[in-house]
Amino acid sequence: MRIKLVAVYSAALLLLVCLLAGCAGSVSADEPSVTYDGRVTAVSRTPDTDLDLTLRRPAEFTGTAVPVQSVPSASGDFSLRFIAAGDNIIHENVYIDAASRAGEGEEYSFVSMYDDIAELVSSADIAFVNQETPVCGRELGGYSGYPNFNSPPETVDALLELGFDIVNIANNHMLDKREEGLLNFIDFMETKDVLLLGAYRDAADYDNIRVYETNGIKIAFLSYTYSTNGMTLNKGSKHIIPLINEKDITRQVSLAKEAGDLVFVSIHWGTEDQFTPDASQKKYSQLMSDLGVDVIIGHHPHVAGPVKWLSGAGGNKTLCIYSLGNLISTMLYPQNMVGGIAGFDIVRRDGVLSIENPVYTPIVCHYDITRLNLQVYLMENYTEELCKAHGAQKRGAFTLNRLKRYITDTIDAEFLPEWLIG
Repeated sequence: MRIKLVAVYSAALLLLVCLLAGCAGSVSADEPSVTYDGRVTAVSRTPDTDLDLTLRRPAEFTGTAVPVQSVPSASGDFSLRFIAAGDNIIHENVYIDAASRAGEGEEYSFVSMYDDIAELVSSADIAFVNQETPVCGRELGGYSGYPNFNSPPETVDALLELGFDIVNIANNHMLDKREEGLLNFIDFMETKDVLLLGAYRDAADYDNIRVYETNGIKIAFLSYTYSTNGMTLNKGSKHIIPLINEKDITRQVSLAKEAGDLVFVSIHWGTEDQFTPDASQKKYSQLMSDLGVDVIIGHHPHVAGPVKWLSGAGGNKTLCIYSLGNLISTMLYPQNMVGGIAGFDIVRRDGVLSIENPVYTPIVCHYDITRLNLQVYLMENYTEELCKAHGAQKRGAFTLNRLKRYITDTIDAEFLPEWLIG
C-alpha cells in the first residue's frame, strides 16, 4: 500500500492529515513499466531539523495528525519518487470526446484518456502537473477551447483520480476568462485535496510559500509564468500574477529556503515549438541555480526540452527540466504530440537530502482523423499502426522513428529510459 500525502500552505494552521491511498500492485511482463538503471547524479542538502511527520492544512479543515506510512530504514533513510507532467490542454475536441465517454449521472469523463500512464502516475509518491486551461465555471460563457479556454471541472477531477498531488495554474492562459474566471478557478481548486501553485489573492499570499510536507521533509514550491497573453487584472485588483522577474525570484527563493528543505520551481517559459532553451530560459535557469534551487520544472513550448544538471554559484547542482511538452491536447503537428513525464528520486541518506536517478519518460498523445478518441500513451507502448491512424499528419509523415527522434535528438541519453537508448 502506497500512501500519498498532500500538504498545502506553509503558513496554514497545523490541524488535518488526509490519507490518500493507492495500491501499486506488481507489474507483469506485459504491463507498461519504467525501468531505472541505477544512475545517480545527486544534488544534496542537509535538513535543518528532524521534522515531525504531519501535514499542514488550511484552518477550515480539522482532523487528527498521523504519521506518514513510508518504508524508511531503521536509520531514517528513504527514497520518494517524484514525477512531473506537462501541459494538460483541454481543447474543444477533448471535452467533446469526454462527453461521449460519460456514464450515467456524468456529464464528462476524462480519466480513461490517461489509462496507459495511470500506473506511472499512481505509483509515484508525489506527482505534479501543469493544468494549462482554466476551470472558470459554465456561467462565464460556457465551456470553450482555443484561444480563450474554459474547461469543465471534470478535467481536474480526472487528474486527481489519477493521483496528481500538485497542480500548477500559473501559465499564459490563466486569465483567459479574465479576473473573474481566475477567482472562480482558485475557489474551485481550494475545494480539492491538492496543493495549488501559481494563484495568489494578494501580495501577502504571493509570499506565503506553498509547501508539500511528507516523510519529515518539506518541499517549498515557487511558480512563475512568462505571460498571460495580454490579459490583465482589473484596475485596482489585489490579485497577483506571478510573472517571471529577477527581483521576485531572488526574494522568494530566499523565503522558500527558510520554509523548506528543498526548493522546486515550476516555470512556464520558452519559445513555442522550439526544442532548445532560448536566451531568457538560460538566464533564469542559471539565476535559480545560483540562488540554490534544487529542481526547475519547465513547461510551455509544447515540445520536449532538454534536461540538464546546472552548477550553481555555491557549488550546488540544480536539476533543470526545460520543457515537459504536452500531456494531452489536439494540437495539429507531430512534434506537439510528444511530451514527457520526468521523474527523479528524493533521497534521504544519513540525514542528507539528494535528487537522484532523473529519467524523462516520453509519452505520445493520440487522436484519430476526427480529432477524437484521445489516448495518452507511454511511447514505449506506441506502435506504427497507431502512428498511421493518428489525426496529426501535417508537416511530414507521422512515424514512430520520427517521434523517437524528437526525444533522442533533444535529451541527453543519461536522462532517457534504457529501452529508448538501448
